[in-house]
Amino acid sequence: MSMTIKSRLQLALNLVIVAISSLAALGMVLLIFWFEDTLFYNHLQSDLTDQIHNHQDVTTPLVLPMTDTTYYKLPRSDQQLLPEMFRGYPQGGHEVLSANKAYNLLVRHDGAWVHVLVQDQSEFERYELLVFIGVGFGVLLVWGLGFVLSRRLSRQILQPVSRLAAEVGRLPQQPGSRLEMNYPSDETGQLARSFDHYVLRVNELLLREQQFSANASHELRTPMMVIRGAVDMLKEGDPSAAELRQLQRIDGALLQMQQQTELFLQLSRTPDSLSGKNDEQPLADIVARQLAHWQPLADARGLTLKLEVKGEAGQRPATMMVAVLNNLLRNAVQHTLQGEIRVQLDAHTLRVRDTGSGIAMDAQQQVRKRGVSAANPAGFGLGLAIVERICEHQGWRLALSSPDGRGTQVTVYFDEA
Repeated sequence: MSMTIKSRLQLALNLVIVAISSLAALGMVLLIFWFEDTLFYNHLQSDLTDQIHNHQDVTTPLVLPMTDTTYYKLPRSDQQLLPEMFRGYPQGGHEVLSANKAYNLLVRHDGAWVHVLVQDQSEFERYELLVFIGVGFGVLLVWGLGFVLSRRLSRQILQPVSRLAAEVGRLPQQPGSRLEMNYPSDETGQLARSFDHYVLRVNELLLREQQFSANASHELRTPMMVIRGAVDMLKEGDPSAAELRQLQRIDGALLQMQQQTELFLQLSRTPDSLSGKNDEQPLADIVARQLAHWQPLADARGLTLKLEVKGEAGQRPATMMVAVLNNLLRNAVQHTLQGEIRVQLDAHTLRVRDTGSGIAMDAQQQVRKRGVSAANPAGFGLGLAIVERICEHQGWRLALSSPDGRGTQVTVYFDEA
């Protein structure tokens, strides 16, 4: 699952706060250790040197208690006066810990004598522990405040971007609308202005397309009505059988032209604006009529047309489905030399399968583009492009396959069920 910009910014701020606070806490801990190991050790070294110098004439074992330190001058062969926990340490500085006490121990050998300086560090260790606990709580507090601060900062920083995204998301539900343009004069404002200019340009192009489609549809209706009237008059004039066949061809071409005009007019509108205007009919009936229309051409080419209906196929927009079927059946008939063309229906899919030459895998995406024809380089390559446009307009999904190069299968998925 991808993260939003707000989440990524908040995460980055949290990581920066955690890293800085952790480095600061580590620095404080290292400073305390340095203070303890360096300053205390130097202080003990100086005290021990002074004690050795002051008692160099003493020739008997000496135990000298002071405020928080105790000085021992003992023979190397007899250290009975030295507490057991401090015995056996080599020359140098040491830290000795007991059940509830802590000591700094400095040992120095001088001929037959052993000089030991013991300093009680229990109080310092308690303060040190309190400092460590305070540092830990401080780091946790900084993390908590950083989390709250990062949420607020990320929300405040990205508020214009979030508002722009929400406004852009509402544009498809409000055709013709534009952005409010109350954005700051920064990158967000520049993006909003560029996007608003783009939306204005798209709206202009869409309006031109809709106006052209409406005007073309209106202007074509008049000559088609004239042609329809002339054909009807010629049919009433007792034409010969040959003339009647030509008139029927004109009549069929005129009907197809009327359907194509209505199709292009509908494609220029949004799907929501077609409510109540799109004549829905049983899909099985639409397919049956189109198969009957293409049956003579299939018979002339020696092809078999078959229809398989599984269950209730439901109702679909008649104009759209006629255009889809005409283009798919035309391609199947033209590109199949022998065998059959099978149309399969159910409640969710329309599938057209042929036994033609098929389409190469690397060409299957190309033939869906406008102006590309896989089998006929001289063709216009509009059939599948029109079907693709209709599917996009209606929210359907078009799938094309050619298993092992044996025939072509085109499937229209009406929904994802």
